[in-house]
Amino acid sequence: MLSYFQRKRNVFLLFLLSLFTPAKASPNDSISTVYKDGVFITYSQIRVYASDSISNVVINKFVNQMCYDLDELYKWGLKGMHLDNEKDELLVFDFKTTVFNPKTNILKGGGDVKVTGITKIPNIFVYTKLSERTHSNGRKDVHLDLASPNALLKNLNGIFSYVPYKNKSGYYTLETHVKFGWFFNIFITQNRYKKIMEWRIKQLIKNLKEESEKREKALRQ
Repeated sequence: MLSYFQRKRNVFLLFLLSLFTPAKASPNDSISTVYKDGVFITYSQIRVYASDSISNVVINKFVNQMCYDLDELYKWGLKGMHLDNEKDELLVFDFKTTVFNPKTNILKGGGDVKVTGITKIPNIFVYTKLSERTHSNGRKDVHLDLASPNALLKNLNGIFSYVPYKNKSGYYTLETHVKFGWFFNIFITQNRYKKIMEWRIKQLIKNLKEESEKREKALRQ
């Protein structure tokens, strides 16, 4: 039986290979999901043409507003992600509040989830552990790990990073491991996952790219 680290390595190798298949227009802007043992594992990256300092400021802004000012975050960081009770094909998310405890680093997010034509589950609360790390080379990582399972999620791990490259550019990357609760796991197939989650992940890093490049452009004017 493969160890956890061997499985993780194999998944990552599959992702790297997918970057160079003809279906991918460019390795600079890519997203790929694999499904293994009930877990959806998504790797995404996007090239950002802005300085390291600006890109890290944007990450800090996103994290701060995620913890303390969700209304402002909806205006740019969560823009276009259909998380504010907007119509969707299968699931309707109404992500309403976040409360952050700086002593425990626990972020509590609350809202409703509606399964179109089936049921609505109100007041779902997601508790995640938030941690950050800045490396000497300018790389910054933000980790979100599910602190306790709920009706929607059995497990969640997310690593959002800015990775410096060259010539005032870098990459925003996001790796997510998602295992749904038993009810949602029944009908969320791999195809439905792409329609529910994958495009939102892509939109999220696109939003950060746009904010970073807007700031870089304004600085040069």
